[in-house]
Amino acid sequence: MHEWTGLSRGRALAVTTARDPREFPVGLFHRDPVPPPNVGPGAFMWFADDAEAADFMVEVVPRLLLDPDSWPDFDELVAGTRDIVQAVPAGSTSPSSAVEEAGALWGARAHFVWWGTFDELSAASTDFGRLIKLQYLEYVDAPEDDREIAPDELDAFVRYLRIYPE
Repeated sequence: MHEWTGLSRGRALAVTTARDPREFPVGLFHRDPVPPPNVGPGAFMWFADDAEAADFMVEVVPRLLLDPDSWPDFDELVAGTRDIVQAVPAGSTSPSSAVEEAGALWGARAHFVWWGTFDELSAASTDFGRLIKLQYLEYVDAPEDDREIAPDELDAFVRYLRIYPE
């Protein structure tokens, strides 16, 4: 059972977005599917491990994004999501592959962007991590300074992730 189990969809989202990624190091990032891509509101959600992130993707995300009564394929969508995301903690697929597969399954109904770890994000070891790092540096008025995020900046970086993409 997770801290967010049994909470309303909005409260469950609030719990996961308020977590400190240094304590809950596995993250998901989702944007609302507002055209054009990558401009809608979004949120980082943080979890203890891949298994908790997968559970959230199955138990909360479908009902957070869709009204089950308005989508005739809702149960199939949840089942397909479960098959995709449970493969990550099982070790049979990577988080990035699961994001890609879930995106294909959901189509225009959702925009899953990233599943990874806070260390990957802060080290900018992926394309998405590099984008976030560069945007953070611009946010702190250092856009020409393409550097690592220093350990003494991590508190500020975590605060930035909580308001991203404002």
